[in-house]
Amino acid sequence: WAAIGEGVSEVVRRSYPGSEIAYEVGQEAANVAMVSTNKVQLGIAHASFLKMAADGAEPFSKPLENVRALAVLYGEAAEHFLMLQSTGIKNFEDLKAQKYPLKVNFNTKDSFMEIVGKKTLEAYGITYDDIALWGGNVDFMSMGSSIDLMRDGKIQAYSNVIQMPSSNITDAASSLSLSLLPMSDEARAKLNEELGTYDAVISKDNYTFMTEDVPTVAAKVVLFTNSELPDEEAYAIVKSIDENLDYFTGIHSSLRGLTLETLQDVAPVELHPGALKYYQENN
Repeated sequence: WAAIGEGVSEVVRRSYPGSEIAYEVGQEAANVAMVSTNKVQLGIAHASFLKMAADGAEPFSKPLENVRALAVLYGEAAEHFLMLQSTGIKNFEDLKAQKYPLKVNFNTKDSFMEIVGKKTLEAYGITYDDIALWGGNVDFMSMGSSIDLMRDGKIQAYSNVIQMPSSNITDAASSLSLSLLPMSDEARAKLNEELGTYDAVISKDNYTFMTEDVPTVAAKVVLFTNSELPDEEAYAIVKSIDENLDYFTGIHSSLRGLTLETLQDVAPVELHPGALKYYQENN
């Protein structure tokens, strides 16, 4: 996201020389709150998380109804529940049946990435408290740090919502024997209804350790703003991305394949009127 955020800044500078733009790394829930209260003008978040914010769903204490999307940044961030093969756990049913004392890390607490992992477990009737009672442990940490802990034998699993393939997982597979836990149709349906995710598949072609495709859920990642951002500014930001699309899509592999058509597919979030105007004029 840091590379993408800097890329958004750069395309605006290219289209509008003299523009002053600052990008700072933040946490997803804080990003949404800061944009909603106009402390910052733009943010990056999962579209489904913005829908949760608008609805006032946990971790938000009240509805944040003024967030609006400008553009899709990438379209398929998929839930990966990564497991060491040495555990013998092949699916979530095994985890529950064995009451396995799993040591697992999730992404930052109250981020969409963490919530998807937690809700995945809950779809199988497993809670963080259950894992603790079984003798395991749940913690919240970045992917790079968690992969290091897997290499050191300190944890056995990690959950995150990331693009496919993940370079972190590809690197980890060079020294670890890994697997990805598949989600049942029933579990995916529960998450899709509650979180606004959608069915996805992690293809076996993504990682060398996979022997078959793994069903999961996924979400889009979007650039978003406050509804109070002037229409002409929202229009100008989307215009700058479109005008510099060849440059923009080369910033990071997750951006490859973006088109003007896919940029506007921000559901379940409402488009900012200024962004909508640009898309309508240029379709």
